[in-house]
Amino acid sequence: MPQAIPRTLVASALGVPESDLPPGDLPLDRLATRFLAYTRAGDGETVPEGHPDAWTYALFDDLTRAHPALALAALRATLAACASPEDVAMVAAGPLEDLIAENGAAVIGEIEALAASAPRFAYALTGVWQRETPPLLWARIEAARAGADGLDDGAPLPAAGGLG
Repeated sequence: MPQAIPRTLVASALGVPESDLPPGDLPLDRLATRFLAYTRAGDGETVPEGHPDAWTYALFDDLTRAHPALALAALRATLAACASPEDVAMVAAGPLEDLIAENGAAVIGEIEALAASAPRFAYALTGVWQRETPPLLWARIEAARAGADGLDDGAPLPAAGGLG
């Protein structure tokens, strides 16, 4: 699993010159921390406009559309950093759901493996809605999350093991 997002990709995704970015590649754990700070600043259903970490959502959006394997690596790091069910809900209903809708077929094997080995990942899948996901892909998502403690049922946050 990659540990960082290449600086060139971050600059391209955000539409800024590389010189505007801090030196080096973006570590996944830093993206996770900043993304969660952004989502926590919202009201639990929406995120704030003008927040200094809003760029993290834009980056996740680009990753889910154009770089699904890297998006999944970033999601693993973000889910590992979640401190509450509310954190997981924002990840599940945001970039995880976007990844599945946009490029789920490209990463479904890894999604299934993660759901089987990382209870927190399976828990996050219970917070994903079908949206435009093709029926056969959605059936695999349903099977991957079957038996997992339900995020929307108020189940407690599982340990983060298996995500790193």
